[in-house]
Amino acid sequence: MTVLAILNPHSLLGDEIKQELAKRKGLWSEVRLLTTDPEQVGALTDFAGNAALVQACDEETLHDVRLALLLPGGKEQGQKPTGLPEDSILLVVDPTTVWPNSIPAVAGLESDSVAALSGSVLVSPSPVVILLATLLKPLKELRASLAVAQVLVPASTLDQAGLDELFQQTRSIVAMRDEKPTEVFGKQIAFNLLPVSSADPSDLEPLEQILGGVPAVALQVVRAGVFHSLACSLFVSFEEDPGLDTVRDRLEAQPWIEMADAGDLPSPTDAAAREEILVADLRASPNRPGSYQLWAVMDNLTRGGASNVLELVESLVMPAS
Repeated sequence: MTVLAILNPHSLLGDEIKQELAKRKGLWSEVRLLTTDPEQVGALTDFAGNAALVQACDEETLHDVRLALLLPGGKEQGQKPTGLPEDSILLVVDPTTVWPNSIPAVAGLESDSVAALSGSVLVSPSPVVILLATLLKPLKELRASLAVAQVLVPASTLDQAGLDELFQQTRSIVAMRDEKPTEVFGKQIAFNLLPVSSADPSDLEPLEQILGGVPAVALQVVRAGVFHSLACSLFVSFEEDPGLDTVRDRLEAQPWIEMADAGDLPSPTDAAAREEILVADLRASPNRPGSYQLWAVMDNLTRGGASNVLELVESLVMPAS
């Protein structure tokens, strides 16, 4: 059995991870809730139905931890917490922080390479990367050469502050009030779309690392005025036309992809709280042989967050024999 630690557990994703980890008692003998922020020491939270205090992250609380999950919110970002044993594995759940020599990992795609690592830093990447890697990795084997993706991300990717600001803006607009908070998004997000600068490499770099640079990916990320779940329009071109049935078969064979019924176009609300990536409208691209288009939606807190983390934990704590 394994001693696990969750560092900085106070967030939407932290709550989701705690809930799922509490259901998988075969993975751990003890779970410690710690913080790298002195102001959070002693904060009351819960785990497995019981009240729990968040303790300081130090040599004493980390001394026999085998696997530490580091979430955003602490004071020591970009470096291993002081006191973490040399042979422990750090799984970072904060793709916005730069971690030199880290390994981005998507469950089901990288399990063979991460199963027996010691003293390593793994990163559970952003929901955008998890979505695109899961869709593109099986198509890489069909010699996909180019992918063009437009991904709409919800307010909850910026945690509770994002949800609160979207709600407050929506309420102000409906009430026809001029004052709308913009501290989180910088502009109005309610009933709106805000493109993310293409100069931000935080999604492309780990995606290229996972895919080995093939296919080449062009990506546009847009913040959407919705509360939960990603939506993606994806175009993929192949060196040789594999045929629609082959593309469909490869996607359906992926464990966490569910193909929607013909004519059904799932929306972000259909993906909310679900484990699966819902894929629909797979079709050949008109006037461009060997190219295909699809639509996909995925919950950012389950499949795009906690589920990926928990399955990586399983592969690290209980590697396949």
